[in-house]
Amino acid sequence: MSRGPLPGAPAGSRTPRASVRRSVRRTLRRCRRPLSVLLLVPSLLFTGACVSQPSDHTDKPSDNINAPLPRKSRSDALEWAKRYTSTMAHYAEVTVADGPGPFTDFEACVGKNDEVADDGRFSLTYTVYAHLPREQHIAAVRKLRAALKGHGVDVSDYTEEAEAHKVTLYGKHSAEKFLIIADTVKPPDTLRLSVSTSCFLPPDAKQQQF
Repeated sequence: MSRGPLPGAPAGSRTPRASVRRSVRRTLRRCRRPLSVLLLVPSLLFTGACVSQPSDHTDKPSDNINAPLPRKSRSDALEWAKRYTSTMAHYAEVTVADGPGPFTDFEACVGKNDEVADDGRFSLTYTVYAHLPREQHIAAVRKLRAALKGHGVDVSDYTEEAEAHKVTLYGKHSAEKFLIIADTVKPPDTLRLSVSTSCFLPPDAKQQQF
């Protein structure tokens, strides 16, 4: 069933969800080349401490198509994503709005050779929005970028359009491999904050072999 445009959709997109998916795929292509804000523990979230890791290990990615996947339940992944986007908002010094969103998108993992398993493996994209004057967007994302760089996130793309008061940031955590987006979207005065996890296998599932 098709959906019409929803508030918060960037120009030229059908829905915020579709825009996030396209943004994540663009970021993945770049990266494949070599409260309630938790005011007391934001640095733990950004450093990948055990209270907030999106995965249960930090091993380097393997070329082995059957390498063991990190395990996490959907509910645990969602709770982590909520905490992480709240912490992003804290560092940007913005307040997460009640709408549009938040949007939760679980998707089946697709391998680098387009393989799809039947073992329940998944990735999650979680998106929230903040309302603030567009003139403040660049300053807010600059603050977020400074925090991300100090806590294991490689900023793969960052652009500012000073006259239009627009900003775009794409990042990837160097150890945990989750993706981050912070950018100016429509309607006016809307800032998007999004995080996408790597591929997880449910705790009790048997990993399918290819």
